[in-house]
Amino acid sequence: MVDRQRLVSGLIALGYLSAMWRREGWPGALALAVPLAIPLALIWYPGSVSRSTGRGWGLNRIDRPTPPLAIRALGWVLLLVPLLIIAVRWWRGTA
Repeated sequence: MVDRQRLVSGLIALGYLSAMWRREGWPGALALAVPLAIPLALIWYPGSVSRSTGRGWGLNRIDRPTPPLAIRALGWVLLLVPLLIIAVRWWRGTA
């Protein structure tokens, strides 16, 4: 089932891909598809990602699940940061 967050994040990702395709062609769009998969996975499947345990980056043990809301929020931050950067650069150029 597609909920609102999946739909909106998918549309934003398609917007990124179409903009890159218009600017750089297929190689640029395909190169962008891989990094876009990370925030989309965090937004679309936060429950599956939250159950991951094991060794962390600092080799500390991860022994409890992360709240799915926190994982989904991180996905949104990663997905929307480029839009924020574009908006700030646009605003600085016209101000």
